[in-house]
Order: sequence, then structure tokens, then C-alpha cells
Amino acid sequence: METPVKAPLLALLTGTTVSLAGTAMTALSIPWFVLHTTGSPAQTGLVAAAGVAGLTVSSALSGPIVDRIQPRLVSIGSDLVAAVLVGLIPTLALAGALPLWALVLVVALQGLTRAPGATAEDALLPSAARVAGVPIARASSWQEGAARTGRFLGGALVGVLIALLGPAQVLYVDSASYLVSVLMTAVFVRVHLERDEPKPWSVAGHLTELREGLSYLRGDGLLAAVVSMVMITNMLDGAYTSVLLPTFGDRVLHSSVLLGVLVGTSTAAALAGVIAYGAIGGRLPKWGTYAVAFLLAGAPRLVVMAAAPPLAVLVTTIAVTSFAFGAINPILLSQLFARVPETMRGRVFGVVSAGALAGMPVGALLGGAVVELFGLTSALLLSAALYLTVTMCPFVFRVWRRLDEPVPV
Repeated sequence: METPVKAPLLALLTGTTVSLAGTAMTALSIPWFVLHTTGSPAQTGLVAAAGVAGLTVSSALSGPIVDRIQPRLVSIGSDLVAAVLVGLIPTLALAGALPLWALVLVVALQGLTRAPGATAEDALLPSAARVAGVPIARASSWQEGAARTGRFLGGALVGVLIALLGPAQVLYVDSASYLVSVLMTAVFVRVHLERDEPKPWSVAGHLTELREGLSYLRGDGLLAAVVSMVMITNMLDGAYTSVLLPTFGDRVLHSSVLLGVLVGTSTAAALAGVIAYGAIGGRLPKWGTYAVAFLLAGAPRLVVMAAAPPLAVLVTTIAVTSFAFGAINPILLSQLFARVPETMRGRVFGVVSAGALAGMPVGALLGGAVVELFGLTSALLLSAALYLTVTMCPFVFRVWRRLDEPVPV
């Protein structure tokens, strides 16, 4: 039976939602597990840094692979390996055979699987959208909405599941989510990309293709500015997600359930922001929207958290700042899809992902060290000051005005 034309796009979005729900659980359950096992924010940062380091390395290497192999096969293979590795963590923990070095190793290996799958999904989206007859700007907004929905479901459930099952056992749920994503991609996502004739693989050739992606990126001043800014903000977000937020839940909220409330509120508000931008974003100036949204999304939540206000104030602040964040990625994704030729997307997207992620291991390590040495409040305020400095850049440098240039839809 012929696959309906919209099935590949719907399956791609569904698989993104399911797998990211599990990934959101992992993002909190592993730090919570390390904190409660070792009591050390520094060791928590080390484990998180290992995972993001693996993700960063694979981002640099995955682009030429996706350009050489059909992205559908890359996505399936990455999710299968990830399912095995994530399921291995609770299995070893239950057997009493998971020392810190082993956890660092498994998390790093699991990080290596994430970028090929994510790059493949990004490369598949324009073709799936074209088959479905959906403009790429709308499809990219839907993809961001699917990702936010997955993170919301994972964030809303993880606190309760940690309380009921324990932080290690929650990872079995994550492992199952990767298998669901494999099934959706294997059965329904049957699209192929236009590509140049592949060359025989070699280390030199692989590095050449990476240089081609980097050269294309450097030739577009706006895309280079995007990667530079996001690399720094992701470094700060790496510290926030991996160390500051779990430590805040442990030392200030004293509850994995309340921590889940914060994460669920953040992802729900960000999803609302994505939906709102999808509805009216076409009528808004992209530069002004991006600049104001990033300014609101960064520093304010960190300052409020440092003050340890009542829960209602905290939840409201997280909701407002996360709603603002919902407009950022759809703007950036639509720029990438419009500015990068289809035959170059694997190479360029891989370099973009690696650049955006390069600061996150550093952020996780530094975040853990700063909390260990100076305390949580000092770490939150320092992060807020750095975030404010970076998010002023779109107001200062004119290259960001190019966001308002007309792009194909």
C-alpha cells in the first residue's frame, strides 16, 4: 500500500516527540542520580560534560556521514545504539557494577549517538515537508513544536517517575522511547535527499567535507554569528541544565517532583511560545523578535532563582522567560533551511551543531566547579551576568539585522 504523502512528515514529528520525551527524562535523572549517589556537584558536572563532549564530537563527524548515507538509515542506526546504551545504565546500577568511571564512559558513548540521529532528522525535514506540500517555515515551526512537546512530556513526568521508580530506573523509559522512534522512522519515513555523487570514504576526505561545511558557514556572516552566539549561550545552558537546575531542586526545592514542575512549566511555556510564533510570527520582524526574546529568555530566570522566591513567583518567571524562548529556534531553523543548499545540509548542519554544542561540556564542568567552590547563589548570578552580556549582541551588531532579509518559503 502506498504511504500517504503526509505520513513521512507526521512520523518524523512523532518520532521527535517520543525520543525527546525520553531524552528529557535522562537529562534530569542522570544528574539527580549522581548528586544523590556522590553528593558532589563537580562529579555531576563531569558526567554531564562527558555526555555533551560525545555529542559535540559526533556533531563534527556526522555531517559528511549523513551526506554520504541516506539520513533515514543514519537515524535508525543511531536510535538503536542509543537504546542499548541508555538501557545499560540502570542494568549496571541495579547489579552494583556502575562506578563513576563506567557511568562517564557509557554517557560519553551515548552522547556519540545523538548527533548523527539529530542531523539526519534535520536533513530529512525539508524533503518530508516538500512531499507533504508544507512550506519549510511552517514545517520547521512544527518540528520545534514537536521537540518542545517531547521535552514537556518528559519534564512533566520525570520528577514523579524519579520519586516512584528511582533516577536510574527511569532510563528504561528513555531506552524504550528510542525504540519507538526507530519504529516510526523505519516504517513511515521513506524520503530521499538529492545529493552529490558520494566519494570513497577516507579520513582526509572526511576532513575535507567538514572544511567545506565550515567554509560555507564562514561565508555567511549571519550564520557565523548565529553559531558564535549560540555556542556561548549553550555553554551557560549546559551549566544550568546539568548542574544548576538539579542542584537547585535538591538544595532549595528539596523535591524531584517540584523540580519536575519547573521543567514541565518551562517546556510547556516554550511550546506555547512556538505555537504563538507559528501563528503570528510571519507578521513580526524577525530581528526584533529574536533580540527581545533572547534577552528575556536568559538572565531574568537566573536572577530570580538566586533570590529563592516563593514557588508561585518562581513558576511564573520560568513560564514567562520560557515563552519568550519559544520564538528563537523557529527563526534560526528557517534561516538555516533557506540559506543552505540541500546537497550541503549534512555537512553544514553538522558543523553548526558541533559549534553550538562546543561550549556545553565546558559549561557543565565550570558550573559544577563554581557551585562546589562558591555556592549555588554565586553560580546563578555569575551565569546571569554572562547571559545578559551575550544577549545584548543582537542589539549592538548590525549583522543580526540580516534576519529581516527575505528568504524563500
